[in-house]
Amino acid sequence: MKRAPKAPVKAKANRIGGSKLARSMRLAIENVARFGDTDIFPFSIERHVIRDRPDDALSILLQINETLDQSIHEMPIESERLLQAVGYTGFRQGTQIDPIWNLYLLGMVILIGDDIEAARVPASRGVVFSYRFAPETADHSLFAKNHGWEEFQKKAVELAHSYKYVLSCDISDFYPRVYHHRLENALKKATRNTQAIAHIKRVLSELARGASYGLPVGGPATRLLSELLLNRVDKLLLGHGCAFCRFVDDYYLFAQTQEDAYSGLVYLSETLLENEGLSLQKTKTRIMSASEFLDTSAFSTENVPDDPEQVMHRDFLALHIHFDPYSETAVEDYETIKAELTKFDIVGMLAAEMQKSRISETLTRKLVRALRHISGPSRQTAITSLTENLPILYPILPTVMMVLRDILPELSSGIKEPLFAQLRRIIETNSYLCAVPTNLAFVLRLLAADDSEETDATLMKVYSSTASTMIKRDVILILAKHNADYWISAQLKRYNSCSLWERRALLIASYILEDEGDHWRKRLKGGLSPFDVLVVKWASYKKQAGTPWDLG
Repeated sequence: MKRAPKAPVKAKANRIGGSKLARSMRLAIENVARFGDTDIFPFSIERHVIRDRPDDALSILLQINETLDQSIHEMPIESERLLQAVGYTGFRQGTQIDPIWNLYLLGMVILIGDDIEAARVPASRGVVFSYRFAPETADHSLFAKNHGWEEFQKKAVELAHSYKYVLSCDISDFYPRVYHHRLENALKKATRNTQAIAHIKRVLSELARGASYGLPVGGPATRLLSELLLNRVDKLLLGHGCAFCRFVDDYYLFAQTQEDAYSGLVYLSETLLENEGLSLQKTKTRIMSASEFLDTSAFSTENVPDDPEQVMHRDFLALHIHFDPYSETAVEDYETIKAELTKFDIVGMLAAEMQKSRISETLTRKLVRALRHISGPSRQTAITSLTENLPILYPILPTVMMVLRDILPELSSGIKEPLFAQLRRIIETNSYLCAVPTNLAFVLRLLAADDSEETDATLMKVYSSTASTMIKRDVILILAKHNADYWISAQLKRYNSCSLWERRALLIASYILEDEGDHWRKRLKGGLSPFDVLVVKWASYKKQAGTPWDLG
């Protein structure tokens, strides 16, 4: 007796919201396709897969939702935790999640995003400025654009005019110390969608490798979840009569006396510890007079430096130079930015920063980003200077690499070749600049533009020496872009001993091997996960269309 055919995936997707679930998952796809899945690591190649094949990606996500346990068995929730440099001597850990599972987690959080936002202290109270859930279908963004770091700082300045003392503090190791059961309790109070809660908890547990605490750092899903977790503390502070404002784990509390400020510090510390098991960073906790706070805030109108250089720095930092190439007024916006930047000596200011023993990270990062919007010999000079001063730029090395990659097509060979030689040198000498895996990942993305034999040899050494699966994945893809068929062919023989991400990269890379790659993929066909099947389909289409793919 024949079995009845299975219902289409889309027709079954009503267990957690039906069409609402599909809309949430599609928004997750659109958001990641445009903005990426992380603000820590280079974007993964899978971002292009889901951008080019959104319907196929949606079908996989809906199938995951229907058969979560089976999907985890077929497609283990892989992740990698890697260090990112913070300043010259500090570090924090970020988590790169397998792209399909990052999408699923984000889609589930979007599904209950309105419930989470409704449970939080209202944005209209002007207290909490971080990640207010306000999805936009036009640009696929998730968070309100009129609530952010700048608005948080301006609110702090406003409150400082009404009080005599300001307490500045932030939470120590916030994301890694979030307890899952406390988050689960907060979710249960915010939404009735118990199955969504169960699925989110299951994914987080897999990412935590069985531990009952820790949120992955770097993606929008956990940003919104962490905001809900701190919501109880926000409400308790308001109920206690505290005047405060918060952005993520940064707090400002305001008081009329030093004693009240200290009392507020004690109350906040007790509330965080008792309710969430969290504590404040001792070295960043400070009580100051309101006048001192206003004198040091870049957002205070009273803070007018006497030094003309400081005035120029302040005015430049206040300049909005974000460019959205998808905007309906992109051309006009770009010309406006270029005109505004002509008012500043970008190259001179950048050169002055690089003469210091330690750069101002905020200022230098913005100066480097501004290089995208200037042209001519001055930019060439700035690029040469950046190449020669990478050690002093260590805290913002990822930004430097991203900007150089963006403008690389406009640079002369006389600029490019010394740059590539310098990058190879810092890798081969085991420079501390690349000791942090995140830095190395961004360096490799820039070095990918050089297909010389010297660079290929360097990449092969990196592959043999690194323990990072993310780095290994990128090296495979870069060498495939360089058409290093001899090396790719050799790697196919060790496919079964590779990590999941390496295997996926080899599936894409195998298309440079023509018939050899075709025969090899046919032998694997029955053992591929649904997402890997989609990746192969995408790579096949790219090959047939003669369209080159990019790493991320």
